[in-house]
Amino acid sequence: MIPRTKKMSSIAGIAVILGTMLFTTACATDSKTSAYDKQTPVLSAKTDVQLLKDLPQPVSMTIDSSLDSTKATEMVQAAQRFYGFWNTGNEELVAQTVSPSFIDNTLPKGRPQGPDGLLFASRNFRKAVPDLQCKIEDLLVVGDKVTARLSFTGTSKGEFMGKPLTGKPIQFMAIDVLRIKDGKLVEDWHLEDNLTFMQQIGVVKEM
Repeated sequence: MIPRTKKMSSIAGIAVILGTMLFTTACATDSKTSAYDKQTPVLSAKTDVQLLKDLPQPVSMTIDSSLDSTKATEMVQAAQRFYGFWNTGNEELVAQTVSPSFIDNTLPKGRPQGPDGLLFASRNFRKAVPDLQCKIEDLLVVGDKVTARLSFTGTSKGEFMGKPLTGKPIQFMAIDVLRIKDGKLVEDWHLEDNLTFMQQIGVVKEM
């Protein structure tokens, strides 16, 4: 039978260990939350990637540690130029960063394939939301692909399918997977919250 004093000593020791573990976990969690809440760029595995200052800045960025800095920078900057196009409508950025053989793997009906499809989409979108802005919430760079979580904002003060809009603000999200080769976007997979957008501009009634 274990003496009472030894039992109490063992229980106290276990309590100290558990308390230390809980405190360490709580501090780590709080640190991660604070970095994200401050909306400042967070780089994982790579801290020497050069961002383009005048283009959208990722709020959070994680980069495959197996990529060298030159390759990682090339891929991140290609993504910045691509989302700079969506953020401003500047079509010169498409010529700079999208390959002529680009393929959209989620091409909507009625949209041309290739770089022309991107220009077509942007022009039509900006008829409905002339001040459309694109923010890179998360950027994940692995192998030859960049995955992005995006948020779009603006004002529905143009027209949609010939119908004038109400001037209400819009906000919706999208996810992209981009494949990049030699600094150029060669294909992508894209998913956006079209239902929310249609509801916000009044084309689809909210349930």
